[in-house]
Amino acid sequence: MHKLKKFSSTVHRVEREQMILNRDYQDLMRYLGFNCFESVWLYRSGEAIKNIKARSVICIRILIHGKEKYFYLKRHNTEYIGLRRLFMQLFPKWVLSQGRKEFENICDFRKCDLPTVVPLAAGERFVRFFWAESFLITEDFTPFISLEYLLRDHPEFLMGPEGEFRKRILIKEIALFARRMHQSGFNHRDFNATHILLHYGNQSNVPQIALFDLQRVDKGKFLRFRWIIKTLAEVIYSLSNEIFNKEDQIYLFKSYKRKKKLGIWDHFQFFWIKRKTARIKRHTEKMMARRKARRKMGLMER
Repeated sequence: MHKLKKFSSTVHRVEREQMILNRDYQDLMRYLGFNCFESVWLYRSGEAIKNIKARSVICIRILIHGKEKYFYLKRHNTEYIGLRRLFMQLFPKWVLSQGRKEFENICDFRKCDLPTVVPLAAGERFVRFFWAESFLITEDFTPFISLEYLLRDHPEFLMGPEGEFRKRILIKEIALFARRMHQSGFNHRDFNATHILLHYGNQSNVPQIALFDLQRVDKGKFLRFRWIIKTLAEVIYSLSNEIFNKEDQIYLFKSYKRKKKLGIWDHFQFFWIKRKTARIKRHTEKMMARRKARRKMGLMER
């Protein structure tokens, strides 16, 4: 299958003061007027996608050779770095801010041929000794779509005899991607339908898989045996119960393990995954209830 190399090729970096650029996008950055950290930080055009206390995301739309292109600027508001800043004096290559960290994670994934979004640039500056501001700019992931979008807007794609066939292939491809990711030394801590990207090319039933939002990635060897539990539990929870059943969950696990028959340890792991899925469900429901209560209180105060 032809790969979209744009989403897995190595990023060639150009480092400047307070910024790192993708060498292939230097001209575009100049076109946008992003020639220093301050020019990006003060940029206020574009469509607001998210605006919370910790960070904001805006979509930048431009025309290039008559075609619309979309880019996303994620700004992380002032964050507390703490004593890690002191250790940075001894280890200058340490990455401390969220924007820079996600840029590095994207580059590391691509080095291992794990497809993800295209990064344009990242920036990091310290406003006080223990406080930092940062940003990340990425390109829109078209022609990929999120698995969440597919399940919400086109569930019929995975229904009926043909849909059932496509669903089994999809489950296997997601499981094998997770396995490759873990074997490469990474664990995406939000590996779910929202962040799993799909591309079906040339009427193929086999999707290409990619990931985005790599802000939270584990790389340490400690507790690596738990990665399979958290990852598959996240996937199972995020899949629609109307489309995916228990057999599909077991098939996901078997595909990850690359086994047709499960042993005693495998059964224990799957039981562990089911318990973790239930905890994620309870935690999410509590969070949703709190948000609903806060919104209700806000309306009452008005």
